[in-house]
Amino acid sequence: MNYRKWAAFALPVLVMLAMFGSGVLRGLDLRFQDSLFQKPGIVSPDIYVIGIDEESLEELGPFQSWSRQRFADMIDLLSEDADSAPAVIGIDIGFYGNKTQLEDESLARAAERAGNVVVTSYASFGSQIVNSDGGFYVDTAVKTLEEPYSELRAVTQNGHSNVNPDEDGIIRHSLQEFEFDGKRIKSFAEAVYEAYTGEEAAPPLDKDGQWYIPYTGRPMDYFGAQGEGSSFVRVLNGQFPKEIFAGSIVLIGPYSAGMMDSFYTPVSRSVQMNGVEIHANTVQALLEGRFKREVSGTENLMILMTGIVLSYILASKLDFRLAGTCLAAATALFILAAKQIYENGYVLSVLYPVLGIWCTYIIRCFYNYLEERVERKKMMDIFSRYLSPQVVREIASRKDGAMALGGQKRDIAVLFVDIRGFTSLSEKLEPEQVVEFLNRYLELTTTSIFSNGGTVDKFIGDATMAVFNAPFELDDYVFKAVKTGLDMAQRACALQDRLSLPTGERVSFGIGIHCGDAVIGNIGTEFRMEYTAIGDTVNTASRLEGQAEGGEVIISDAVYERVKGRVNALCLGGCKLKGKAGEILIYKVEGLK
Repeated sequence: MNYRKWAAFALPVLVMLAMFGSGVLRGLDLRFQDSLFQKPGIVSPDIYVIGIDEESLEELGPFQSWSRQRFADMIDLLSEDADSAPAVIGIDIGFYGNKTQLEDESLARAAERAGNVVVTSYASFGSQIVNSDGGFYVDTAVKTLEEPYSELRAVTQNGHSNVNPDEDGIIRHSLQEFEFDGKRIKSFAEAVYEAYTGEEAAPPLDKDGQWYIPYTGRPMDYFGAQGEGSSFVRVLNGQFPKEIFAGSIVLIGPYSAGMMDSFYTPVSRSVQMNGVEIHANTVQALLEGRFKREVSGTENLMILMTGIVLSYILASKLDFRLAGTCLAAATALFILAAKQIYENGYVLSVLYPVLGIWCTYIIRCFYNYLEERVERKKMMDIFSRYLSPQVVREIASRKDGAMALGGQKRDIAVLFVDIRGFTSLSEKLEPEQVVEFLNRYLELTTTSIFSNGGTVDKFIGDATMAVFNAPFELDDYVFKAVKTGLDMAQRACALQDRLSLPTGERVSFGIGIHCGDAVIGNIGTEFRMEYTAIGDTVNTASRLEGQAEGGEVIISDAVYERVKGRVNALCLGGCKLKGKAGEILIYKVEGLK
């Protein structure tokens, strides 16, 4: 693997590691998880919410003016008949500090008579610097804890009602417990669960003592039954059948926006969910044992790297369209697998692996594009020495394998041109002068060939071979071959006048042209090949060039028959050519009509 390929692999790795490590896309990843995993379901028939809603506040007055006696009355109402009493009454209201002795005692006595009441505490957290043997570190600890007043605390169970949003403001986790002044403070949902089942809950906790809440209900789903809202005032006034709560868990809490106890959740991004409903969802997850463990950063990183490696291999080995199709299928399979893994109890990061796959694919495709451009430029630089610019552009634009290895039979025109008198001249010149002189004449022949759309097949000493109608089809190629020969003859005279040879000698071209079928293609071995034409047509053109005097353009009768209406040519009669059984007619081209 060269350094470019290493760069094509390392770049997406570094980009994704930077994103993953910095958490810059953490919020987007969480939203992606929510949309895939958090799907509302059927709420438990054993959990109900009695809401302190707008109807209750309108009839009973602002909540700040409520007496604790109203909650005592509600507890007594729900518990007065053992057959219809709830199994647990959880009140998500903070009864902190004392009010009047009468109402405090009344609420405590009602809770004691019921024997199944759970109330809330509330903690304030703050960071502090801790000095340990290993040095200093920042610790998040409880600064203050508000608890129910002592008389109520003595006859009830209680748990903290704190809900801690993630960095994007969404409630996805429940803080299971914390310690304060040597006491273990469990969550309100756990306290309700223990009061209902008599067992301790044991969800999988993260490093912060939190666990992932798999939501079931949306806002209002736990509020009443059969579409009827179990409003606090309606239950208290006997307008709502309390018998529906028999043997169930009843949670009482704020259900009005003005009470400032509502939050956004994965299943309610556009509508806030009341805190008591979040506790209801948490209790249901505990009852059903639907615990989800969020996989560690190391495990997510391994999945991310697997996606990057897979994407790199496919993008390297396959056509980019096929690779893209395969990666789209792999992405869909990964998402489906992540959903199934979630059902089995694990929460994966989904966005980062998907981004890793496609980031790698895009970078690798861009690298392939640049690599292809470099290779194509190298090829074009090579072909530009042999082919006319328009043919080179044609090769560059084609993607159909027109220049593949192998050969094909094609009708072409072949031109040979040779410098007359060059051998004797080269004996009288210095080597540097010979090379300079030869380069000037070969430049002339090449320019003439290219300007008429021909292809330089090869240089043979001081001779040049050109083909027309290969590698791509060329209109009127036989006439263009003849025109090329005339151009060479004329330009040779002009160049001769500009050159001042030290010997005073004059040189000229002998040109032969023939047309017909020939084999065209890449001929040679895997390590050495050339694009050329072979066959009798080529040999005949070479023999005709040998018949030409300096400045003459000799063509075969086959060429003459194709251009006779457009050129002035003198028939030189039959000529015996080496390798030919009989004579062929030859013509000397004198000009264009």
